[in-house]
Amino acid sequence: MSNLTFKLDCQETSEHYRRVIEKNIKQLGQSPGLAVILGCSEEGCITYHRFLMKDCQDLGIRVQDIEVESGLELVKTVSRLNQDPKYQGIFIFYPLKYPGLKDDEIMDLLDPEKDIEGLHSTNIGYLNKFRKRMDGSDHRCMTPCTARAVVKTLKRGFGEEWLAGKTVLVINDSLRIGRPLTAMMANLKATPILCHHNTSVSHLEKFTAMADVIVSAVPVLGYQIETSLIQDHTLCFDLSGHGNFNFQELEARGIAHTDNSHNSIGKVTRMMALLNLTYAAGLK
Repeated sequence: MSNLTFKLDCQETSEHYRRVIEKNIKQLGQSPGLAVILGCSEEGCITYHRFLMKDCQDLGIRVQDIEVESGLELVKTVSRLNQDPKYQGIFIFYPLKYPGLKDDEIMDLLDPEKDIEGLHSTNIGYLNKFRKRMDGSDHRCMTPCTARAVVKTLKRGFGEEWLAGKTVLVINDSLRIGRPLTAMMANLKATPILCHHNTSVSHLEKFTAMADVIVSAVPVLGYQIETSLIQDHTLCFDLSGHGNFNFQELEARGIAHTDNSHNSIGKVTRMMALLNLTYAAGLK
C-alpha cells in the first residue's frame, strides 16, 4: 500500500475519506439527504453535532437538523423519516435524554438501509457475519462509525493486513464502540479483548501489558491507563474525550497515539458516517 505512513494519522485518514466522499457524491450525480437528530445533551455530542453539520455544509450534503421535544415525538419523527424519500440517511445522537426510551430500541426503529451509524440489529448481525451487502439487495451494510474509524486509521497507517495476529485491548463494551469494534477485530483475524467497569484491575493491567493496540473509551473524568504498563510498540487510541492516557508520558516514550484534539479519531468517525450516507444513497 503506497500510502503507508507507519503512524496513527487521523488528519490524513480523514482527508483521504473526505476525497472518497466527494468522488462518491459526484458519481451519485446529486447530493444525498441526511436527517440529524440531537437526542443527547452531553457536551461531546453537542460538539460532534456542530462539526458534523459543518462537514455536511463543506461537502454540499443536504442536511436537516431536526429538533424533538419528547420521546414520543422522536419515535414519530423516526417513523416519518423512514418513509421520506428526501432523506437517504438518519443520524441520531446517543445516549438519549428522553426518559423511558432505551437507546437500543430506538436504534432498531430506523430503516436499516438509512441507518448510517450501523447500529440497527440487522446491520450489527451482518457485521458479525462479516458480510458487506444485505441479502437480496445491492445495498451495502452499514458499519458503526467510531469502530470503523479505528480500523481505517490503522489500515491507512500500517497496511491492510497489519491487524492479523495482533492483540487488541478494547476498554468499552457499549453498542456503539466496544462491541462492534471487537467484532471487526475478530473479522480481521486480530485477537480482541473486551474490558469494562467489572473487569478486575489485575486482569486489566495484564491485558494492557500484552496489547499491540489499546482502544480506550471510558467516559469518566480522571480515568487514565498507567503509562508504565504500556509497551513501547503499542498503538493507543483515546476515544474518551477526557484523556484516558497521559499524552505527555506517551510522547516522552515515543508511543504512537491519538488524542482528543489535533489527532482526534472524531474527525475520521464523521467521515465514516458520511461515507455510509453515500452508500445509503445508492452508491454500489
